[in-house]
Amino acid sequence: MALPSSGTLSINDIRLELGASATNQSLGAFSDTAGFAAPDAVSDFYGFSSLTAFYVTNTNSRNATGACNLAGSTVNQLKYHNGSGVVPFPGDIIYNDSAGTTPYVWVAFIGQDQNSSAGPASAINMSFSNNGEVSTLTVCIF
Repeated sequence: MALPSSGTLSINDIRLELGASATNQSLGAFSDTAGFAAPDAVSDFYGFSSLTAFYVTNTNSRNATGACNLAGSTVNQLKYHNGSGVVPFPGDIIYNDSAGTTPYVWVAFIGQDQNSSAGPASAINMSFSNNGEVSTLTVCIF
């Protein structure tokens, strides 16, 4: 979930967004984790989200084989996930928005790519549940 864009913002709010432990809370460490440059300021975190952006195809398939055949499709649907990897893995939740308030609930297999809005789908496909949780991730072999 994203941090608020205005109002009160605490070190603990930042810690929770970053998924850091409750001990050794440091604004400097949190800023480094988020990729902010010095000098460190709590205000840098207004509107910050720890969700990772990635793109998916705008078509779906009935099964993993069909999704693997989507390689070459345009990946132009921007989505976000709460996992720690570049791409979502089983157990991660996919969201329609960077604030993490609207899960992506299309129950299907889809092709996906981690960072391109114009290129073809990569050789990975996934399926997910109606709450946005990734249930399978398949690497396609060509």
